[in-house]
Amino acid sequence: MVNIAKLTKKRLGELLIAEGLIHNDQVQEALAEQQKNGLLLGEALIKLGYVTELDIAGALSTQFGLPYIDASRYTISIDLFKAMPVEFWGKNQIVPLDKIGDIITFAVAGPLSETVFKDIEKKIGKNIHLFVSTASQVKLAVKNCVELIEGAKTE
Repeated sequence: MVNIAKLTKKRLGELLIAEGLIHNDQVQEALAEQQKNGLLLGEALIKLGYVTELDIAGALSTQFGLPYIDASRYTISIDLFKAMPVEFWGKNQIVPLDKIGDIITFAVAGPLSETVFKDIEKKIGKNIHLFVSTASQVKLAVKNCVELIEGAKTE
């Protein structure tokens, strides 16, 4: 089981400030944008042009102590992908990458939720290893996997 409590020590805004990528007033503006439009803080900061998706991925990688991977350049395991509904992967900004022995690797771009990992563990397995990716890379990986599955159906 992934220990979510262990993975959430510093807040994203604090990390980005500590890395010198943004200032506190920019975080405050992004928090207002977040409240107004229902965005995640990272999404608001990107929308306002203060950081890039790669900046957010780097900060999340630091925040959670997880390695970064470009999920869109990875060949996704169709069997793992089919274990959960397509909507699950997109909604939670997570995608299964591979199974190596009894370890299953995932790329995640969104907030980490213990409920999501419990759902995954029930369906797929218990030994989860995470990588951080950007939201657009995870979205593209999901899209590519759906296209592969749909292409296989028409053959």
